[in-house]
Amino acid sequence: MPFQRKRDGIHLALADHERALVGDLTRQLVELLDEGDSQDPALARLIPDGYSGDDDEMRSAAAEFRRLTADDLTAAKARNAERVIETLVQDRRQPLGLESEQAWLRTLTDLRLTLASRLGVTADGYEAQTGDPQTLLMRDIYEWLGYVQESLVRALDR
Repeated sequence: MPFQRKRDGIHLALADHERALVGDLTRQLVELLDEGDSQDPALARLIPDGYSGDDDEMRSAAAEFRRLTADDLTAAKARNAERVIETLVQDRRQPLGLESEQAWLRTLTDLRLTLASRLGVTADGYEAQTGDPQTLLMRDIYEWLGYVQESLVRALDR
């Protein structure tokens, strides 16, 4: 299991290659948050509109909401991701601690949202895609991150 509850708290139990993968993905997330194109569907999924609707009033309210909240939300997501990166290199005998546990939960969600956007995953799910090796790899990583997230939720629930 990627996360294990021990007497002193939750421990990260990822293998070295898994730590490297999460680290790479998380650094890419920070890059997207820092320098991302505002038209990128992944960024729109990470920082969704506060209001939806087709009329001018709703579009105006959504733009105002984004103006007021996007910078703080983006900064919080980047801080969580940086915290995850820090825990990937900490002493494996050390428990994560509450702030790191929460950072992991939030960052895993953000990583999955980003990949879901790239894969076309919606609330209705997605079709099993075949053919393109890059897409298949992204799908496998998306599903594996779900397993990692479930492992953390189960460890926290014990």
